[in-house]
Amino acid sequence: MQSISERGTMNIFEEKQVAQEYDVYYEGDLGKQIDEFEKQAIESLVKSVVPGKMLEIGCGTGHWTRFFTEKGFQVTATDVSEPMLEQARKKDLPVDELMYASVFDLPFESNSFEQVAVITALEFCGDIPRALEEMKRVLKPGGWLIAGCLNADSVPGQNRTNDPVFKHGDFMTKELLTTRLTSFGKPQVQECVFLSPDFSLLDNTPEQSTVGGVFLAAAVQKEN
Repeated sequence: MQSISERGTMNIFEEKQVAQEYDVYYEGDLGKQIDEFEKQAIESLVKSVVPGKMLEIGCGTGHWTRFFTEKGFQVTATDVSEPMLEQARKKDLPVDELMYASVFDLPFESNSFEQVAVITALEFCGDIPRALEEMKRVLKPGGWLIAGCLNADSVPGQNRTNDPVFKHGDFMTKELLTTRLTSFGKPQVQECVFLSPDFSLLDNTPEQSTVGGVFLAAAVQKEN
């Protein structure tokens, strides 16, 4: 059974089958390539960030959690999907804590974390501005918000109403994401995973300029 967000949006990630099959995506050749491009983009943005106490929002099965712990971040990983958390717990991830928590009511004091990460979760929360405000609250001044979002201007973004998972997301353009992150400071936003209409990867080819990147990697330092 799907859960409903406070705005009335279906949380597709409460589906047990979706949680169980989520990591299968990364096992195929295309999934592995996409994962590599996404992680390269995030890594390029955080290479100058000193790893510290990080809150991960929407950790899901722990796929990105492992990436951040391997980079030296001390991660408290959270999600609102128990089926997703169940899959993450099976991985024995080296985290400070793995817990259920809503992005709209985080059980942490203000200015608690040096970093907050949210990767392909913000667009599924149901109220992006409200979620960002709560993330900003728990992030220390001078701390970093690290985000990965799905691009409304990409081929999958433009056809998301036909996708059983993507149709539940509130995708943003690069411009809208940049605008929303300016409440923290001066964001850096990159695109990657340039998929053609037939879902061929165009990254590092002349044709990549003909489509929008599926993945928007962003980092912004909190100014106050």
